[in-house]
Amino acid sequence: MTQTGKMPVWFWIAGIFALLWNAMGVLAYAGDIMMTAADFAKLTEQEQNLYANRPYWATAAFAVAVIAGFLGSVMLLLRRPIAVRLFLLSLLAVLVQFSSYFILDGYAEYISKDGWFMPISIPILAIMFFLFARWSEKNGLLGRSG
Repeated sequence: MTQTGKMPVWFWIAGIFALLWNAMGVLAYAGDIMMTAADFAKLTEQEQNLYANRPYWATAAFAVAVIAGFLGSVMLLLRRPIAVRLFLLSLLAVLVQFSSYFILDGYAEYISKDGWFMPISIPILAIMFFLFARWSEKNGLLGRSG
């Protein structure tokens, strides 16, 4: 179904939400990789152990997830079909990143103390952004101007 005329307001709302959410992810990653020794010392012993034992591939997946998600959001707002592939890449990277949490000793106890909101919301939103972009492409909202 290719629509004509102006883009629906809900498309812009969803796109801006995706952009803001993924921008927060980029900022979280930047904070993660730019953590100073003083910042690290402020973490609890359990958090320090989790950081120290995190596999490199999990950090790389974090980078791919947030950068692909942010670029996917930009491309969605620009109505470019590449948004679908970027959101898929982000989703796959999120799944790889979060799989590391289940192999790290102590992460389940850490999460049980500090809540499950982010570990649940991040994969769910990654799925939703991918599905929304795919739906938008299939319904003619991407790849056209107007």
